[in-house]
Amino acid sequence: MSDFQANAFENVKFVSWSDSDAASNPVKTAETLYKIRVLSYVLNAAGGEADLSFYGGATALTGAMEVADNATISASSPYGLFETAVNEDLDLLQTGGTLVAGHISYVLV
Repeated sequence: MSDFQANAFENVKFVSWSDSDAASNPVKTAETLYKIRVLSYVLNAAGGEADLSFYGGATALTGAMEVADNATISASSPYGLFETAVNEDLDLLQTGGTLVAGHISYVLV
């Protein structure tokens, strides 16, 4: 068993956010020499439909996910859903001026 597996719970970190800018919005800033591996996310679009995509720098990490007005989407995997490159921020690209709130769990690898 690897050190990561043996200490998995101790390594997991969490962050939440909300934003209504139709732009690329920071979710988690980069940490020097690490990738951000997302284990789970929950996203809610309040007050309008939104198309959402996670990005690492200029690279799309997910396809566009359409979230209906006041709907919530989520996904999780203990091994990770996607990850940034080393030294890249994790951003959420939003369309429209809809308030989007959510949270992620992640590990640094």
